[in-house]
Amino acid sequence: MQPFPQTVVRRLWRADKAAFRDHLLRLDPQSRHDRFGGGVSDEFLARYAENCFGAGDLVFGAFVDGQLCGAGELRSESAIWTESAPFARRVHAEAAFSVEALHRRQGIGEQLFARLLRAASNHGVETIEILCQADNRPMQRLAAKFSTELRFEAHEITGRLIARRPTPLSLLREASQDVADLTSAVVDAQLRALFPRAPGA
Repeated sequence: MQPFPQTVVRRLWRADKAAFRDHLLRLDPQSRHDRFGGGVSDEFLARYAENCFGAGDLVFGAFVDGQLCGAGELRSESAIWTESAPFARRVHAEAAFSVEALHRRQGIGEQLFARLLRAASNHGVETIEILCQADNRPMQRLAAKFSTELRFEAHEITGRLIARRPTPLSLLREASQDVADLTSAVVDAQLRALFPRAPGA
């Protein structure tokens, strides 16, 4: 059996906007349905990517061989992602995940989920809500690994997860990781500009 290629998971910044957009555009129809609850056009995805790096957005990406192939998004109207807020509890956030079909069953979703949960805890998030279609079994299995409490609502499943409280070590680790991730984002953006990939590569 061939080993899975090494995956690098890091926070995405505005410099990664083009890579995030291209990742969404590579999603096949089923993946788009799983992520957005229905069929969406390329134009919709391009507009969506433009608006995913605001004050209430936190996005992590999984890179395989330098290409973004999976993303985990955490969105909240009350969390402050630019600074740690360990004492601001009862903050609610919504999470969503997308992994390209060719890179599924490689542990990417689990890595994204773990990184997202750590960030949520360090930024004062207490509950994380995950919406997915009732037939999205892979997402349900992933959520179950992290002890998410699932309940059915019409044609969707809502998973509610209680985040752990942060520790001084976890806060320090998150802050240092953000600095490293921002540096990587700038370098990656420069490399993409110098050595663009061929369409579909």
